[in-house]
Amino acid sequence: MQKTYLFIDESGDPSFYAKGKKCIVGSEGFKPLLLIGLIKVEDKKAIRHAVMKFIEEMKMDPLYKDLPCIIKNPNWYLHASYDNLEIQVKFVDFMRRLEGFKFYCVIGRKRINLFATKHNNSESEFYFDMVHHLLEGRLDDADNFYQVFLSARDKNTQSKLKNSIDNALKKDNEKRHTPIEINYNCEIVLSKDTPELSIVDYMLWALQRYILKGEKRFYNALQDKYDLILDLYDFDKHHDNKAAIFYSQNNIFDLEKAGEFRKDGYL
Repeated sequence: MQKTYLFIDESGDPSFYAKGKKCIVGSEGFKPLLLIGLIKVEDKKAIRHAVMKFIEEMKMDPLYKDLPCIIKNPNWYLHASYDNLEIQVKFVDFMRRLEGFKFYCVIGRKRINLFATKHNNSESEFYFDMVHHLLEGRLDDADNFYQVFLSARDKNTQSKLKNSIDNALKKDNEKRHTPIEINYNCEIVLSKDTPELSIVDYMLWALQRYILKGEKRFYNALQDKYDLILDLYDFDKHHDNKAAIFYSQNNIFDLEKAGEFRKDGYL
């Protein structure tokens, strides 16, 4: 069986409440969006080798090896939020020339009313509903074996990931005249041990930077790499209450097309 690999990572968090059930929507430090993305890879070995080679070159290059993000961490791995600007620019340039992956992403607008009615005030339900939207249509070949890797801190999320995949596959089959059986396995992994996740991390970082800060530089550089972006719950611009607005290479995501992304959250 041919193998296909899916690597999933996130940017932001699913939190609506702090300890003691205190609502943090609109407060300082609240993150109004959760982005979850994945890359779909056929040749895992080639992608991993390319990223590892990049990391080793940065560690050896006298122009980059003494940057704080590298020298402060003997086990340094690529992480957009912590890397120095020089590394960010260098890796984005590397990524826009890298072939062999497709990128898909879901943008979750954190609306507290939907969180209560649709997700039962459960951050876990909110998170894995987004994963479900992300995976729907991604596992579609009965002659393939799909290996899914999710970057997560908690190993207990593995069963919930499997449920999200099962639900996505069930929904896919409901659209088919003849249901198919998909073979897959899922695994929770650490970003520091999984170089392929650096690609997902940077793709999400560039998109989030554009949405929340209006800085389009990195997003523009990688624009050809965004195969699909689903904007969930954009009810401000699109009043038909669709679950998601789809953006692709035929309909490029742009802030002018989307409803306002509120930095203080959606009360």
